[in-house]
Amino acid sequence: MAPRGSKSKKPSRGGGKHFSRGLRPLEDGDGFDGIIVPDGEGEAAAGTAWRDRRRSIDSESDESDNDGVELDRAASPPPPPPIAVANPNRAATTVPDGQLSRREREAMEAAAAKERYWKLHAEGKTDQAKADLARLAIIRKEREEKARQRKAEQDAKTAEQAARAQAQGRRK
Repeated sequence: MAPRGSKSKKPSRGGGKHFSRGLRPLEDGDGFDGIIVPDGEGEAAAGTAWRDRRRSIDSESDESDNDGVELDRAASPPPPPPIAVANPNRAATTVPDGQLSRREREAMEAAAAKERYWKLHAEGKTDQAKADLARLAIIRKEREEKARQRKAEQDAKTAEQAARAQAQGRRK
């Protein structure tokens, strides 16, 4: 444990990154067409200077290469189509040589059985579907009965209010 109040004695490795220190401008024939910017100039200026230098070099090479003949860019052949590569992580949709592994065969059988079950369920032919339909029929009957009771209570209430209104009208 380091003592309190003092700096850690752990040595630092690498000492930071000083990539552009001590660079010199390249001479002709060094094999590089770009410009290296000394430390004092900013990155924006370096990018602009490099682009300007590159454009001037490109325009000079185009003029010297053409010798008065204009290049027809439309006549150049189109790039080759991308290479189709199979994704090994994607599940195979086709069955090679008609052979299935045991797991694949069981998975397909389970999916088919599930599909058959839900088809029968939708038609109301399974035990669960029959139980659900019976429960729904009971719920519908209960709701109809409650609706009849509410209607009867409402009718009784309106009749009672009409009787009160007549009674009050006679008293006045």
